[in-house]
Amino acid sequence: MRGTRLLALAGATVFAVAGCSTADPAEPAATAGQVTAAPATPAPTGSPSPLKERVIASSALLQPDDLSGAALEPLGAGQSAHLRPARPCGARYPSDATRTAAVAMRAQVSPGAGQTPLIVLQYVGLHPGNAAAAFAEIAAAVSSCPGSLKAGQHEWRAAGTDVAGDESMLLRVSDRFEYGGSEVTTTTPVVVARVGDYITVVADLGWESASGDEEYVRQLAAKAVERLRTNG
Repeated sequence: MRGTRLLALAGATVFAVAGCSTADPAEPAATAGQVTAAPATPAPTGSPSPLKERVIASSALLQPDDLSGAALEPLGAGQSAHLRPARPCGARYPSDATRTAAVAMRAQVSPGAGQTPLIVLQYVGLHPGNAAAAFAEIAAAVSSCPGSLKAGQHEWRAAGTDVAGDESMLLRVSDRFEYGGSEVTTTTPVVVARVGDYITVVADLGWESASGDEEYVRQLAAKAVERLRTNG
């Protein structure tokens, strides 16, 4: 059975998707309304105070108006580690050291009466002056590590570019697992985009054995990019 896709617990939906490795190699968990940030280096005595450290504002993330009224909630450590950011090879990137802040969130979206709910993921990482290099490393990893549909793995396919932002790519991330006594394959559409100094990942994780909606992810990615441009 798929490594825990969705779990109903006390009326709330909690999810975790197995990544290429057992734990996120670089990304600490972020709490609601906060970001993870590298500690500032103290200024020498008598020198001017350093510039205020940049953070990721909550207004720069997808908002309930973008998500049919749903609100983003923080992801726990290790949840969907393969998408925080996209890590087809399951390893650290050199650009991880340049990230000064990061946040990973999810929302359970109910499109309308009688429609299947879905789980949206958004990751944002801040790489001052180095986001282009970070994006290039992710793109190279997609080419180098296509993965497979073997147990505990994901298959990564590039499906398009120039979706949104200064640079972007559409990915289809598939996995195979047991569901209801049968083996099923689902696909998660993922957009990775660079917006200035930011890398953002937007994905629809689907619901139970259902794949995500690719067109919906394209639309959400455009909204996510606009939020970052306006409020980042």
